[in-house]
This record gives sequence, C-alpha cells and structure tokens, in this order.
Amino acid sequence: MNWLKSLLSPPTPLELATKELTEARRGFLASESACEYAESLSLYHHARIERLRAYINELTQEQLS
Repeated sequence: MNWLKSLLSPPTPLELATKELTEARRGFLASESACEYAESLSLYHHARIERLRAYINELTQEQLS
C-alpha cells in the first residue's frame, strides 16, 4: 500500500533536488566529452595544416631548384 501511495504523491523537495543534481552531473559529463572531442579535432586540424604547409614548401623549393 505504501508503494502505491508513494507513486501517487508528489516528490519531495529532496527527491526533486537529487534528480536535478543527477541531471546536472550528466549534462556536465556530456559537455566535458564534447569539449575533449572539440579539442582533439582542433589539434588534428592544426597538425594537418602544418603538414600541408611543409609539403607545399617542399614542393615549392623543388620547383625553384
């Protein structure tokens, strides 16, 4: 009977705060993962730019010789 009563009664402030805290932690973890991904992608593109610049410089030097 208490189980049914707990289903029908509104959640307590503590239950609401606990649920909101859990959601906030999940959101934080998701944003941390997104940040790590964006940083890795940025580093990848930076390395790619440097590699392509070096390659273009090498080809340009070969054409000048």
